[in-house]
Amino acid sequence: MLFVKQNVYEFLKLLTEKDRHIIGEHISRLEGEWPPTGDLERLYECRYRMHVGRKFTIFLEYDGANVTVLRVMTIQQAHKRYGRI
Repeated sequence: MLFVKQNVYEFLKLLTEKDRHIIGEHISRLEGEWPPTGDLERLYECRYRMHVGRKFTIFLEYDGANVTVLRVMTIQQAHKRYGRI
């Protein structure tokens, strides 16, 4: 099952329709078979990040049954906030 945090919806409201569509396609792939196709990287334990093009990063959690989208941000914001992981 796929869950999306409220802050993700708020971030998506600020984007252009094209960017929302691209991010939405990546999020929708998380509902299918695990692991999804794309640039998915395991950070630690059940936390992952997925790059969306060269603009955005999706942070998510997978516990074996459920996927939770925790945060979406630009790659620049992610580097400032979390450093280059």
